Amino acid sequence: MPENIKQTTKKDGFFKTVLKSIKDIDKYEQFALEGTGKTCLYLLEIVLIITIIVVAILIYQFSNTMQSAVIYFNDNVQEMTYADGILSVNSNQKLEVEPNNGIAQKIIIDTSDLSDEQINQYKEQFDGLSSGFILLKDRLLIKNEMLTDITETTYTDLLSQYNITNLDKQSVLDYIYANQTQIYISVAVAEFIYMYMIYLSSIIIDVLILAILGLIVARIIGMKIKFSASFSLGVHALTLSIILNILYIILNAFTGYTIRYFQIMYTAISYIYIVAAILIIKSDYVKRQIELNKIKTEQENVRQEIEKKREKEEDKKEKEKENKEKERQKERESGKETNENKEEGNETGQKPEGSNV
Repeated sequence: MPENIKQTTKKDGFFKTVLKSIKDIDKYEQFALEGTGKTCLYLLEIVLIITIIVVAILIYQFSNTMQSAVIYFNDNVQEMTYADGILSVNSNQKLEVEPNNGIAQKIIIDTSDLSDEQINQYKEQFDGLSSGFILLKDRLLIKNEMLTDITETTYTDLLSQYNITNLDKQSVLDYIYANQTQIYISVAVAEFIYMYMIYLSSIIIDVLILAILGLIVARIIGMKIKFSASFSLGVHALTLSIILNILYIILNAFTGYTIRYFQIMYTAISYIYIVAAILIIKSDYVKRQIELNKIKTEQENVRQEIEKKREKEEDKKEKEKENKEKERQKERESGKETNENKEEGNETGQKPEGSNV
């Protein structure tokens, strides 16, 4: 965007801005002029919406998983006790579960006395998995997407936060039934914070790449553009890709349908938007320059016409002034001749001097 172009932008609502970002590429010049603060607010709002949708889907899936887990726990765990930091399940028999969906890809329960080598063998089974749990007799091992390594926590540290010193199968079921809402809220808050930060950081990286691309394209076509303006264009150019990503997440969550090379399409659409926007801005700027030159030419012609008229009026006034001066000169000359004639007449009418005889 040329720096000497200044334009006021009308404040639009969030959803109107989304529609404009998708269908009005010819108006992207307004986005380049809106300011970094307004652009960042729009970015935070669109990340908020996608996070809410994703978390709602995750909670729905977690609810289904929770119900399946409770049923599995009730059917397959005949006996469970916890006291003094030691857990015992089914008389220390091994259980291994691989849920089809949910928050864990694999769950292993083995509360027997295990050597370090046996525990390491369990850990190796989680290589390549994004999530899972290993329940041992004195500790819980967790693998999740946020951490590459498996984390360990003792039951004493974990349950002391809730003032729990003893557990059995029925008390676990009672606790789950009595605190389902609290469990869902806790999971929702944790997932919201995590997913918001993940999506925000990911989208900011995409926007920065688009902003750099915008600077390169603008330099190639010979147009000066500030990084803040290119950043704003990048945010709005990514809007359609984000909307399509939301729809794809919903489709995949409820149908399991996957689109091959979706990430490539996601990136390509945003690239097309920002390149097209900069080319249109350049074209509009050239048109404005041509119109401005025409206006300047017309103004110069008008100025020359006014100057000619002024010169003609001055010449006319000068001639009128000369004519008046000539008339006054003639009047002065005419008055002088009249006076001379009078003097001559007076001299002719006088008596001659001499003695009277």
